[in-house]
Amino acid sequence: MTEGEVESEADKEDITFIPAKPNPFWKKNAEKMVGESISVVEDTAKQFVVVAGLLQGIYFHAIAFSDIREAEGYSVLIYLTPLVLWLLSLIFAVIVLSRKRYEININSTRDSKEKFEEMVKIKYRYIRISGVFLVLSFLALAVAVVHYLGIFGGKTVVS
Repeated sequence: MTEGEVESEADKEDITFIPAKPNPFWKKNAEKMVGESISVVEDTAKQFVVVAGLLQGIYFHAIAFSDIREAEGYSVLIYLTPLVLWLLSLIFAVIVLSRKRYEININSTRDSKEKFEEMVKIKYRYIRISGVFLVLSFLALAVAVVHYLGIFGGKTVVS
């Protein structure tokens, strides 16, 4: 038999498909994940708001009581960058928490599914952007600390 004959023989056979019974544990787990997806993203946004707010407050007070106010030129940008990044992270985290009005037909399961998926997609996008700004703020903070301490031979602000 040639390869073509084998394929044509296989096409003639009726192969019955028997769907596997869903495992109740994994089905319940999937339902829980879908049901909690928005609240998990919103909880993460709340944590980002707390972390970014605390870091901004601590950093601002550290700057206020230091001699960084005498910094000039690009040094000012280095010290302000973490604050700006924390502010951006806060803005996007708050957008996640803000409510948006959705027009929905409660008799349509398809409409409900589409609106839910749209909400999750938008909230997830904004929380990721917030997280990126938060991570970048830590890098900017490290650069500011290194610059302040003059570790790589640069001028220090401290007199």
